[in-house]
Amino acid sequence: NFTTGTNAYTITGSTVSFNGSAAQSIAGSMTFNNLTIANTSGNVALSNDITVNGVLNFTSGNIDAGSSTVIISSSGSVSRTSGHVIGKLRRNFGTGSSVSRTYDIGTSSSYTPATVVFATVSTAGNLTVSASSGDHAQIGSSSCLDDAKSVNLYWTTANSGILPAVYDITMNFNAGDIDGGANTSNFNVSCYSGGSWTTQSVGTRTAASTQATGLTVSGDIQIAE
Repeated sequence: NFTTGTNAYTITGSTVSFNGSAAQSIAGSMTFNNLTIANTSGNVALSNDITVNGVLNFTSGNIDAGSSTVIISSSGSVSRTSGHVIGKLRRNFGTGSSVSRTYDIGTSSSYTPATVVFATVSTAGNLTVSASSGDHAQIGSSSCLDDAKSVNLYWTTANSGILPAVYDITMNFNAGDIDGGANTSNFNVSCYSGGSWTTQSVGTRTAASTQATGLTVSGDIQIAE
């Protein structure tokens, strides 16, 4: 386990690798240069936010962020073979056109990543995305979605400073996440924000993903017929 204390960790150009064969943890709010997750049979649990300035490399095992956040700085990136963030992953969007970031996120049982694209970014900022198991608790409250024909997941986004605040998000899921009898070709998307649902425009649908387009709000995103 990795703990800050009197002898605090100092950032260098090095790589810190968590390559245990049982659960590990990072205690304290830390900043890493390169961070590798190579745990063969357990998660690396956080008790505070961590920041990666270089490469966050998943080769095996997950980061269980709990209520904390994994932050990829403006100079950082993510590389993945196997593994993901369980919880919140924050990534930076610099200025430009068609600025895209993939979020290697999921639940404790499955990898359910999302790809976010801002057509134009005139003011740089950060977007945090996470995935949660089960239908949203308010899906039965004016969502216009059928909770019996849904993806039993929802994704949560939070925009901090990115302008214009308009983005597309493609959410990926697994066959086991889909209610029996649901038709992925008929999936729609609603976003729960500020206590109410807003129906979103839908782009590309596949058997394993649904794209919502032109989102202007942050919140909880649910997919269903």
